[in-house]
Amino acid sequence: MNPLLVTLAAAIVAGFSTITLLPASADAAEPPGYSGETPEITGGPYATYQTVRVFEAPLVPLRQWIDEGGRIVAAMEETDNIKKPVASVTLHGTWPETGSVRRLEMSDGNFVLEKVLENDFPDLFRYQVWNFTAPAGRNIAYAVAQQEWTALEDGRSELTWTYSLRPRLALMQPFVQRFVRNDMQPLMNDALDVVREQAGAVFGPGTLATQ
Repeated sequence: MNPLLVTLAAAIVAGFSTITLLPASADAAEPPGYSGETPEITGGPYATYQTVRVFEAPLVPLRQWIDEGGRIVAAMEETDNIKKPVASVTLHGTWPETGSVRRLEMSDGNFVLEKVLENDFPDLFRYQVWNFTAPAGRNIAYAVAQQEWTALEDGRSELTWTYSLRPRLALMQPFVQRFVRNDMQPLMNDALDVVREQAGAVFGPGTLATQ
């Protein structure tokens, strides 16, 4: 498997969603700890994808329902190559407050670190992912993502989910962007489609009529 693609898949995280495409390994690296240092977020090049969905539900109860149930992570269908987190340990602060850091353990034994950069409920959640324990992690410096929510005038809610990967070398950006287009894009879209359908069944048109 291409080590670049392996690394990039490890970076698809969303405060409420973190996955990896790393093969199972019997000698995964030791779990990372938080030293108080986080990679500096710099200008490009980044490989970026952005997707937008409108939900038939009011913003605050929708956000609470999604966050409390971990709906988006649950909607991501796991395959032989795409793994979900199986455990998390808070290393600093109180998750998901701004500045808090946690370690996520994947089902194949690898780890990443996540830091909340900004949490302005219900409008914005922004986070950074780094310290991939897989050997291929040397190919990517970090990932930055955000979910930006907007309350629409008709009572519905709009989510704009942006995910950006920072290659360690600028010359790798076109290859990383191709992976984002071919792999991350359908993964993110399919998960949001499932959650939107679930939200419609839970809240229904009657919920909007009372707003």
